[in-house]
Amino acid sequence: MNFLYPQFLYAFIALAIPVIVHLFNFRKTKKVYFSNTRFLQKVKESSSSKRKIKHYLILLSRLMALAFLILAFAQPFLPSIDNISTSGKTIIYLDNSLSMNNEVEEGASAFGEAMRHINTLINIYPSSSQYKLLTNDFLFSGSYKSKKEISELTTEMNMSAVGRSGDEIYKRLLLQKEQDEMADVFWISDFQTSTLGDATIAFDSTFNVNLIPLSFLSEKNVYVDSLYLDNPFLSGDEKKRLNVKLRNIGEEEVNDLIVKVYVDEAQAATASVNILPNNTVTTTFDLAFAINGIHKCRIGFEEFPVTFDNDFYFTINGSQKISILEIKSSDQPTAVTKVFGNTDLFDTKSINISNLDYSLIPEADLVVVNALPAIDPSLSIVLNKYIAEDGNVLIIPAAIPDVASYRQITGLGAVTPLDSMQKVSLASPDFNDPFYENVFEETNKSFAMPEARGVITWGRDRTALLKYKNGLPFLSEKQSDGSVYLFGAPLDINYTTLQAHALFVPIMYRIAAKSASSDARLYYFTDNPQVNFKSDTLVNDNIFKLARDGEEIIPVQRVTGSNVAMEIPKYSVNAGFYDLTYKGQVVSTLAFNTSPAESDLRQLDRKSLGQYFKGKVEVFEVDNEEGFKNSVEKKYIGQSLWKYAVILALFFLLIEVLLIRFMP
Repeated sequence: MNFLYPQFLYAFIALAIPVIVHLFNFRKTKKVYFSNTRFLQKVKESSSSKRKIKHYLILLSRLMALAFLILAFAQPFLPSIDNISTSGKTIIYLDNSLSMNNEVEEGASAFGEAMRHINTLINIYPSSSQYKLLTNDFLFSGSYKSKKEISELTTEMNMSAVGRSGDEIYKRLLLQKEQDEMADVFWISDFQTSTLGDATIAFDSTFNVNLIPLSFLSEKNVYVDSLYLDNPFLSGDEKKRLNVKLRNIGEEEVNDLIVKVYVDEAQAATASVNILPNNTVTTTFDLAFAINGIHKCRIGFEEFPVTFDNDFYFTINGSQKISILEIKSSDQPTAVTKVFGNTDLFDTKSINISNLDYSLIPEADLVVVNALPAIDPSLSIVLNKYIAEDGNVLIIPAAIPDVASYRQITGLGAVTPLDSMQKVSLASPDFNDPFYENVFEETNKSFAMPEARGVITWGRDRTALLKYKNGLPFLSEKQSDGSVYLFGAPLDINYTTLQAHALFVPIMYRIAAKSASSDARLYYFTDNPQVNFKSDTLVNDNIFKLARDGEEIIPVQRVTGSNVAMEIPKYSVNAGFYDLTYKGQVVSTLAFNTSPAESDLRQLDRKSLGQYFKGKVEVFEVDNEEGFKNSVEKKYIGQSLWKYAVILALFFLLIEVLLIRFMP
């Protein structure tokens, strides 16, 4: 047995005081003899003997009470069984993600419980100990701080929209730990399966890692998984069909959940949905409003106890047009010119190759190279650079193409001539391909397909968007940094009837919509790496900013030609709307939401944590604050005995009272 404050043991000298008082407190008596006292003498002797026993018992009880009181002040303890001692410096990682809003018991959130654990921890350690506090923002408390400083930091701690994987946290801990320093690490988290990741984490011997999992009272939750518009091309006041996919991760069915759609904070639609356990449901809303300009929209519902994801933000931009640049070999109108002729949806430029200004290429969302007999090397260089900067190109071959020049384009190295004497029918498309998602209301495979006589081929392509019945591709998408779409024949009646078929318009519109998707996204998640958009009037000494409620954020951004890649500063962006400003003017509005992974509240159990973390790691299984305190004391301090000493001191004081009150 050891003592936390052994200097108090000197107080045992004080035990001599009651003994001395007791010995010198006997009153001297005078004997008086008288006749016939034999019987009285016996009674007197008997009473005197009992009084002496009583006095000695009272003395013993007082001595024992005082002795145990002294032991209580000295704080005796049994040393740790594992003989682990604190390093004097402790790193605490606190998961302050939004999922920590969930309850661990009635009326108590996981975040509040974590804060109590931190305060308990710093009270257990010796007063000379120092600490660093790490949160999901990866903003350490700086240098090692004292107990008082850490206690003050906990009062200023807030929840964060940032989620971190286990690997990210592990690497950050490695950076913060000084070289060759033994560090005690306390990792306080809800340990969500959706955010930790799959990589196993192995700590080396310089870490004493303690995992403190906070178990939720319930893992049920409903959140918006995704949403999309049936028609990405918006114009006029036509109805827009909005599809919202809701996910229920609970073990119970959710019935009659009222879901509302707000457009510019005015309720536009509502629906009641039922969701089976661990399942999804997609509900559709018909929205009718003037689409001009940018509209701030929101999906809202009431679902408890987790509320941070009850609102989902998105924008609808009706003023944006998709920029199409067609490069052709003649001045005659083409099928491409006609299909992209809707000026409400497209900003189309159709230019003869002889008059082409190469500076127009980086400004386009989609570049269509239509029926050029040969692609000039200078044009190939510009197109390849455009593709490398996330540009999108559609190649439609000429009747007699120079295949060698076509091969200079990124992704077309396998193109070869194809000799075909007659047209053959194309096979029905694979309606399960994401490219055709929401293109057709009915997927009837029996309708007549167009015919085609190919002039080029590029071998077998299982992912082709359109194929001949023999399996060879007719339309493929080659993805690199950008996308290259390639037809196998000219859009000419002598080679294909596709341009006159019902498939042609939705296919071309889908290619255009995918090309503009980087600019026309309805929403972003705060953990998306970056936002990509185009701008025609860039000046080197001006930058884009994100503005909200008078606060401005200047993200890291990279400008390449007319393309801007802006990193999302997830440590400072929260769910909601942000205006994208340039030179003080609002150019667009972006909607951000917390990651769906944060809304998935399912947790790793103790066994899974043991498999996920390797090395010198211990999982603290505690249900309350007292259990946590006892577990830490048992590992680092040992078994504390001062409470038992206080109990025994009170017990002997009670014995003294009983002896005085009831013993004759």
